[in-house]
Amino acid sequence: MHGIRQDDINNILDFIPDMHLSILISGVNGFIATEVALAFLEAGYHVRGTVRTQAKADAWLALPSFVPYAASGKLGCVLVGDIVAEGAFDQALEGIDYFIHTIAQLPDWRSGVSQDYEKSILIPNINGTVSALRSAAKSPKCKKVVTVSSIAAAADFSVHNHTEHITGESWNPRDYEYGKNAPHPLLAYTTSKKLADEAAWKFMKETKPHFALVNMLPCFVYGPTHGHDPFGINNGSNQWLAGPLFRADWNFQTTSGGPVLVDIRDLCTTFVRVVEKDEANGRRFVLGCSNVSIFPSDFVSIFAKEFPGRAHLLPSVPVDLVNTPVFTIDSSETERALGMKFRSPEETLIDTARWMIDNGGEQAWKGVETRY
Repeated sequence: MHGIRQDDINNILDFIPDMHLSILISGVNGFIATEVALAFLEAGYHVRGTVRTQAKADAWLALPSFVPYAASGKLGCVLVGDIVAEGAFDQALEGIDYFIHTIAQLPDWRSGVSQDYEKSILIPNINGTVSALRSAAKSPKCKKVVTVSSIAAAADFSVHNHTEHITGESWNPRDYEYGKNAPHPLLAYTTSKKLADEAAWKFMKETKPHFALVNMLPCFVYGPTHGHDPFGINNGSNQWLAGPLFRADWNFQTTSGGPVLVDIRDLCTTFVRVVEKDEANGRRFVLGCSNVSIFPSDFVSIFAKEFPGRAHLLPSVPVDLVNTPVFTIDSSETERALGMKFRSPEETLIDTARWMIDNGGEQAWKGVETRY
């Protein structure tokens, strides 16, 4: 069934007392959304998440980090099956103060797979974002909508070397026709992220709703996680860290990842502060460390130095490897406006690698078929 179940709404409408601020997070069982939800819960907010099926809701609420919050009534899930349907989020937003929209349709990365980029990527990502904003416009209590975009909305990934820093003022120049006929599924996806942001700001300009909009532009996200796929085995972004750490056969020629990363812990801090700071309203923020370009092939030397006992287990990096696209970001305005400092890539990589080693990542990756 499309949309949210009325029984679910009836059960949760009273679960957020008036004295507590409330957050709606779409696609709450995703990698980024899971950590953002936990960050808001720890900051004292009440969280309502959307998922597509009851089975996914049950599985996510059963994660150890979330059981106490669900039991205390501070956390709940509702079903939204079709995010582009008219009014998809109307009922889910009832009584909500802030809306964090994280859902995006990814392409099928497998070699040789035929797909219609317009139908499978562009339309869902553009219309899904606008659908979220239309629902927020019907919710008088909603003060702010924060969308999880991507650095790809600001940087053209088809350009191999960028000569200027990417900032919150930068825009990927690719248009709809390019996205429909992109030479690679990654470029269809990156174009869709730009177009979704563009559509969101157009909606704000034309309708002038009562809420503020903020775009978050994370780079490749790594870090310890509390979700279902902690080591990135099922195509989560942690795969580009775990692969070089645990697989001697990791293929740097065919796997993505880079050139800028952001620690999931820093990302969560930015989301909480964006909600709490009026200065963030109406802006786009790049998330990650300034002036650093780093790829998974660069991780190997960091791991070898930090974990010398594992050096012989690490993959070799082809001498003719050419990593693209190469660019850096300038996140100084993000740090100033939100009062924070991003971790260095080395700190993120070492912390996350040690966490994976200590929590069974190596054993988990041993059973993964080579598909990268």
